[in-house]
Amino acid sequence: MSTLNPARRLAANLATLSGSRWLPYALFAGLVTMWAYNYVVMKVTLQAATPITHLILRTTIGSLTLFGVLLARGHGIRPQRLRDAARVGLTTTFAYGLTVTLALVAGAAGRTSVLVFTMPFWVALLSRWLLAEPLTANARRAMAAGFAGLMLIVAPWQLHGGVLPMLLAVLAGLLWALGSVLTKKTAQQGQLDSLNFSGWQALIGLAPLPLLLPFADFAAIHWSPAFVLGMVYSGVFSSAVGWLAWLWLLRRLPASTLSFNALVIPVLAVAMAAASLGEWPGGGELLGMLLIGGGIVLIARR
Repeated sequence: MSTLNPARRLAANLATLSGSRWLPYALFAGLVTMWAYNYVVMKVTLQAATPITHLILRTTIGSLTLFGVLLARGHGIRPQRLRDAARVGLTTTFAYGLTVTLALVAGAAGRTSVLVFTMPFWVALLSRWLLAEPLTANARRAMAAGFAGLMLIVAPWQLHGGVLPMLLAVLAGLLWALGSVLTKKTAQQGQLDSLNFSGWQALIGLAPLPLLLPFADFAAIHWSPAFVLGMVYSGVFSSAVGWLAWLWLLRRLPASTLSFNALVIPVLAVAMAAASLGEWPGGGELLGMLLIGGGIVLIARR
């Protein structure tokens, strides 16, 4: 009677697990929870480091982890469509990371997450322009609801010096949307190795970071086990592992199912920020969040 050695037995078990019907949905639930809680983790760890220092550490950890996965694969390392990878890396890895970090410095974590996840609205507009995709009636209704929600959250009629973090959060959503549309446009131009493209765009996204070194202060970091764990969480798990999990899910779940992440994540982030940080939204803000959430549902059904 033959028996499998431990390595083969492990491989067989992993193959069985990856073929199970419930695994993608369990992974999706874990992913949206991890991404939602990352807003709380970033808000807390930003208290132990200056924003630029935090950005450099987090981005370096995440990008090198993702590129390391590409190297560990052992083949297909040569970059594909380097110019397109550079556009996405500079837009998503660098510019998005910078704006969302600055938004969290002075802004509430839950509110920031909602404003960043206006991303689907920007995707609809940018897809119309860059991909020639039609703007459906649902998309137009969603944008109307989203704009009304934004006005309730930003409240331009009662400015008290807190508008800049909210504008930065909206800009972060726009940059994330631009990176997503550019990635989709690249994929439409022919077969694309997702891991190769992701690894190189992450590495290229590190290129501008030396320009920010004069604004960093590594000596001022308040080191603690919580800070180290938070940086590992944001850099390795939320950034690198989260992105690889997202790519895996895109091949196994309907796109309409995955699109609801834009609704679930800010809702979870608001609840987590309220429970962990005491950041309870006001009545107008809560109504604005609900309008944005309703608009995102319409976008997901378009």
